[in-house]
Amino acid sequence: MKKYLILITLLEMLIFSMIGCSSSNNSENQNSTPSVTNNPTAVPSVTSAPIPSAAVQPPSDANTNTAKESIRFIVLADSRGSDNGVNSEIVKSILSEVQKLSPQPEFAVMPGDLTDGSKNYEGIKGQLDYFKQIITGYYPVKFYYPGIGNHEMRAGKAGEKAFSETFDEFDAEFLDGYNRTSYYFDVGDARLFMLNSDHTGEKHKIEGDQLDWLKSNIDPEKSYHLFFLHEPPYPTGAEAGNSLDSAPEARDAFWEVVDNSNNPIVFCGHEHNYSRRLVDSSFNQKIGGKSFKYDKAVMQVISGGFGAPLYTEYTEKKNMIIPPIPQYHYTVVDMNEDGLNIQAINIDGDIIDTFEVKK
Repeated sequence: MKKYLILITLLEMLIFSMIGCSSSNNSENQNSTPSVTNNPTAVPSVTSAPIPSAAVQPPSDANTNTAKESIRFIVLADSRGSDNGVNSEIVKSILSEVQKLSPQPEFAVMPGDLTDGSKNYEGIKGQLDYFKQIITGYYPVKFYYPGIGNHEMRAGKAGEKAFSETFDEFDAEFLDGYNRTSYYFDVGDARLFMLNSDHTGEKHKIEGDQLDWLKSNIDPEKSYHLFFLHEPPYPTGAEAGNSLDSAPEARDAFWEVVDNSNNPIVFCGHEHNYSRRLVDSSFNQKIGGKSFKYDKAVMQVISGGFGAPLYTEYTEKKNMIIPPIPQYHYTVVDMNEDGLNIQAINIDGDIIDTFEVKK
């Protein structure tokens, strides 16, 4: 009997030992990382719970601008008003809208009438300083390439002096004697010119030293030439007779230079609205026995909606693509290897015009 009791005891010990090993193994398995099927709280696969693609996909070439080296900039003109010479409310509103763009612009070109102007140095300098203070609250000062207009030139040479002293930070190739109001700079495969259409003794004209300088700096190696000036060569009505059209021979000589450059486009202000006009060989004429001939079809864009009182007059309708739109707005230019994509966007964010310039 005693032998049987010992045998039973040994069997019980063996059974308990086996149970303990099994429990230990189960405990270790429970402490290990569970599979998705055994743990409903595991991170689901994309197919079971899709994550928005914008959150997980890497940016495309179009978004990073690396494939075609796209460059974006904006055009802003005519911001004069009653707040120390500036329509500060509209200027701030438009720049706030620009900050919402994606991708963001790399710079802004501003062809004139940034302020209401004054007949003396102190007055115009104070207005320009105030305008600069406003716009640099949105982008750094070197973001802006300013131009001078007839309102800044109300002070004559003092207006140019105040302009050059206020905007002395940006880099470009300047025309001597024009106080930083006439210059060019290169961006990718494009050359951009800022011109002074109201230089002292050359009101409503691009002529003399400025025209010679312009001719000598047209670059045949550049695919695009963009020309910025305050007064339009071909106004649409509100400033007809008070722009470059008031001196048609000088105007046509200037436009021949434009026409002889690669893929040109002209941006102006002066008329406080948005319009787009095609200037081509139908504008060829003879003046004083001299013939002026244009071979290309060149777009003239008037983008004068940065805050100045809006204009509705419309009398010059030849070759108008977009008649004057009296709305506050800005113009966006995207440059890439295929061409230029241009959009005019009003203060409410609505696109009011869009077109392309191809090589």
